[in-house]
Amino acid sequence: MRPETLRAQLTLWNGAFLFAIVLAFGLGLYGVLARNLYRSTDQKLSAIAEVVAESSVRNFLRPGFTDFARLLEEFFGMPTAGQFIQVLDPSGNVGSRSPNLEARRLKVSPQAYQSAAHGHPMYETVADHPAPMRVLTYPVVVRGRVRNIVQVATSLATVNDTLRHVAWVLAVGIPTLLLAAMAGGWFLSGRSLAPLDSMVAAIHDLDADNLDARLPETGHTLEVRELTRNFNSLLGRLEGAFRRVKEFTADASHELRTPLTVLRGEAEVALLQPRSPEEYQRVLASSLEEIQRMGRIVEDLLLLTRGELGEVPVERSSLSLDQLLEEVAAQTEMLAEAQEVVFTWAGGPPVTVCADPLRLRQLFWNLLGNAVKYTPAGGQVFLSHSVIDGCEVRITVKDTGIGIPPEHLPHIFERFYRVDKHRSRAQGGSGLGLPICQWIVQVHGGRIEVRSVPEAGSSFLVYLPIHPGTGDECAAGTNTTA
Repeated sequence: MRPETLRAQLTLWNGAFLFAIVLAFGLGLYGVLARNLYRSTDQKLSAIAEVVAESSVRNFLRPGFTDFARLLEEFFGMPTAGQFIQVLDPSGNVGSRSPNLEARRLKVSPQAYQSAAHGHPMYETVADHPAPMRVLTYPVVVRGRVRNIVQVATSLATVNDTLRHVAWVLAVGIPTLLLAAMAGGWFLSGRSLAPLDSMVAAIHDLDADNLDARLPETGHTLEVRELTRNFNSLLGRLEGAFRRVKEFTADASHELRTPLTVLRGEAEVALLQPRSPEEYQRVLASSLEEIQRMGRIVEDLLLLTRGELGEVPVERSSLSLDQLLEEVAAQTEMLAEAQEVVFTWAGGPPVTVCADPLRLRQLFWNLLGNAVKYTPAGGQVFLSHSVIDGCEVRITVKDTGIGIPPEHLPHIFERFYRVDKHRSRAQGGSGLGLPICQWIVQVHGGRIEVRSVPEAGSSFLVYLPIHPGTGDECAAGTNTTA
């Protein structure tokens, strides 16, 4: 079963990794030690066999000569107690043996005898009591012929005791080391993950009412500080999103509640007593006006919401921007005359853009309508466009109206935001026109800027990319991404 906590997982994985390393090290150590011990034993047997074969074989073959201990001590400088030696003739008969073989005889296996008969030495491990013996069968070759066979043997009790002791130390030491390492890993992982536990506790206390809280970013490791910094940034974005949702809900409720209140009030007044047909028609006309107002608000809200979700189709086509602006300018001129405002269409160079003509007309009509609406009688409104660096076109809508105070400029593209709510309501505004303009510009890959001085007028600058091709190269695409 996989542990659920990160602390337990880290401890388990570290323990498993350490166990694999220590086990591999222990097995390697045991194998190297065993190989060296057996190699040392074989080298010792080989040295004794060579001494017996090359220096003393004639003495061993003389009847009655059995002082192996003295001879070996002369060659090796120390007694060789525990070594068993016997010399055989080519037929396999024992000629001489060491004193410790008085009552026994080293057995020669058929394989060892055949190998020695062909001039090849052979090592064997022979079962014996109380411990197995290591036996070397060594041929004595004189002038290309096997003259005698020397057998040297020694007990493996010391070697086996050493290996058994090492195996016991490893069997006890590895689990003990592993448990100690896992306990240390559990403690250290707890210390390392303590900042995360603090973050979890702090996050648990967060809700929509205290999103302004922030986690401390000091006193932690670099990774935890980076995580805390990103989480605080997420909290900031969530706080802004919740704030905008609350403001949007409050503004939408206010915008829809006001016409509903008007409708209800006029209906109640009309029903208090019988009215003339003219009075009923006036009430119905006023009610229809409020209904149309609510309809526009709902339609604008749906447009913005669906546009931000990428669900509003934007039918792009290659169109002449200067011709489209000229058509919008003609309509604006009639509106300006009705408001006693001087409208000037300055024109500009021919420009081709890849855009939705319906959305662009909506964009420029909103900007020009606002310019005329907020310019007093006798004021002026200007429309012009120019090419910037050959890659984008700038459309300028400028007026000499009431302007926008500096503290309101950062918010004018927010939904339902109005500089003067009472004046805007009187003129039919809902605070959704500029957000729609911003969405239209963004969906066409452009940007919109505003510059304004109170009581001196405002300038809205729209930047759109120029379409480099000709013909209907972009007419086939329908873009629904905002």
